[in-house]
Amino acid sequence: MSTKEMLRNQLSEKVLPFWLSQQDNTNGGFYGKLSIDLESDSLAPKGGVMMSRFLWTFSHSYNALQNQKYKCAADHAYRFITESLWDNKYGGIYWLVDAYSEPLNPIKHVYAQSFALYGLSEYAKIAPNSDALEYAKRLYNLIEENAYNPATLGYEEEFDQKWEQRSLSQVASQNPKVRYTTNTHLHLLEAYTNLYTVWPNETLLEKIQHLLRLFTTYIFHPTGYCQQEFDQNWTSITPGVSYGHDIETSWLLDETLSCCKVDKDLVKAVRNMTAELAAYCFKKGLDENGWMISHDDGIHLDKTKVWSVEAEAVIGLYHAFQQSGNNNYRNAALNLIQLIQQKFLDDRPGSEWYSRLDKDNQLLSALRKNGSTEENISDSWKGPYHTVRFYLEMIKRLEEK
Repeated sequence: MSTKEMLRNQLSEKVLPFWLSQQDNTNGGFYGKLSIDLESDSLAPKGGVMMSRFLWTFSHSYNALQNQKYKCAADHAYRFITESLWDNKYGGIYWLVDAYSEPLNPIKHVYAQSFALYGLSEYAKIAPNSDALEYAKRLYNLIEENAYNPATLGYEEEFDQKWEQRSLSQVASQNPKVRYTTNTHLHLLEAYTNLYTVWPNETLLEKIQHLLRLFTTYIFHPTGYCQQEFDQNWTSITPGVSYGHDIETSWLLDETLSCCKVDKDLVKAVRNMTAELAAYCFKKGLDENGWMISHDDGIHLDKTKVWSVEAEAVIGLYHAFQQSGNNNYRNAALNLIQLIQQKFLDDRPGSEWYSRLDKDNQLLSALRKNGSTEENISDSWKGPYHTVRFYLEMIKRLEEK
């Protein structure tokens, strides 16, 4: 069986059926947690980020595979986003609701709004007669009106329910000086790019190009990696390299270039940046077996293997091969696919991928908890977004000449 056929079978027979099984047909949305022991928690809270990722996953899967089950799941996710997570008074989606859709944490974070926009714009492609595009446009306008700061050129990230700015408590380290994060700006760019594919608005294109310039001007370090956290002056204040985010950035920014009519000079700058990012991750981020390590802060090399990092690394490395013709990237990607099969894929019926391996490549699932991080098969951070995208991207790319 070819690699492409293996991935297609896993996606259709194991991975997507697993995520379909997490649909909550009683209270709406999808279950907020499935433990490492495959015990579902029907009372677990439901996060705005993850519910939005379910919407994108099943919308994109239906678009690619035309299975009606995925359309029904996307419809289900859309209803939950618009009926349970959407704030009808102030606009935007909540960060977290309980199992019965009552707000637990009603803050508005641009990271969560971005994923809602990402999912809504993808759903608009398969349900053009719905209000999904209008919701997506509303989110775009809310972000631009409340988050964009023309004085600093960045997007403020966290707000209370009424869209009053507040200090960061999510998607950032605990350093009080942190004002802007690469992670939030990356996924805002990802969302705006997807919106542009269904709404090719010139002002939106200007914002996309502005975000690209933030990457080439402030975020990218000339050594070859992305700085992660910044103060109000776009001065980097958090040392280190996040290899998973960088390899993801390398192909996502190129994806933007393929979807949007970007200025030629900017295209050249971004292409140079993404090529250097991929090369840096290949040279510095792979261990002796070919796993991509998680993080290097300059003092401590975190050799934990994270499911999302490995999934994005395969796409990013294979994309670098497609861009450059360098077979070293291709070989690294195909080797990593095999490593994933050996360690991350959970062979138990009714499961998907494990979440993490320790520095010795052993499953962290035996620990139940490592500090404050609980190991689950599904929760508010571990969902279908990275794995399903890995399968769909690699099936498509392996078909390309």
